[in-house]
Amino acid sequence: MPRGRPRRLGGHELVEQLNAAVAQLIKENRKLKRQVEKLSARATSGASGAVDRGLRGIQKRVTKALTTTTKRRRRTGTAAAAAAKKATRKKRAA
Repeated sequence: MPRGRPRRLGGHELVEQLNAAVAQLIKENRKLKRQVEKLSARATSGASGAVDRGLRGIQKRVTKALTTTTKRRRRTGTAAAAAAKKATRKKRAA
């Protein structure tokens, strides 16, 4: 058997090889789908509490983001806070 490039398949042989590969992929896909269904059924029964909490948290954040239409204003400090801030700036500048 010569080494190097494998021989090119003819049209009919190529179609047969591709059909076999597609059939194998379909079989594997079905198997994986069954595994996903089993695992998700198992996971939903055990971790539903954590998932529910997470979903509730996300829902709260989305609702809050959608209902907040006014811009939040920066807090205005008291006169004492403003004086303290000025004093700190002077100290740092000196």
